[in-house]
Amino acid sequence: VGSAPMLSLASPTACGFAAPLAPRSAVRSASPSMLAVTDLVGASTEVSNKVWDPLKLSENMDESNLKLVRAAELKHCRVAMLATVGWLWTATGTHFEGMLSTSSGVSFADVAAAGPLLGAAKVPAAGIWQMIAAIGALEVYWENKYPAAECGGDFGVPRVTQDPAKFKEIQLAELKNGRLAMIGII
Repeated sequence: VGSAPMLSLASPTACGFAAPLAPRSAVRSASPSMLAVTDLVGASTEVSNKVWDPLKLSENMDESNLKLVRAAELKHCRVAMLATVGWLWTATGTHFEGMLSTSSGVSFADVAAAGPLLGAAKVPAAGIWQMIAAIGALEVYWENKYPAAECGGDFGVPRVTQDPAKFKEIQLAELKNGRLAMIGII
């Protein structure tokens, strides 16, 4: 019976007295299994193998924050790549058949004829709000199913390869293509 731990109703944390927490840098160095920004795929490949962090934001991040930032980068990369494909789709004049809005009398052909920028302005306000609501609902659903601070952009989709070296190469290609798309869509 002497080996069983006892719970105390008057523990220091229950009474509001607790030792100050150690700085995050001390916690990071004490735990070798913590994820560091240099451990992330693509963290330093474009800038002569040095981490480009002029504001030193990554120095005070724990593993969940790093995963959150990586998930945000991946999401922006993926959206930018889709936006680039959408821009090219519209710029070539390719479009769906039929009406975009029957109440406003706007067809997909009207949008395609106007080009990517002016075509976007032809979409009725109700259509814009429908897209915002749909994207918002997907974001809430997806974040509840795969929290970004835990998953970091890995949504449980089966991997293309089981080879870790090849998988890192694929991840790096996605990041590089996404970073280029983010610059290109501006």
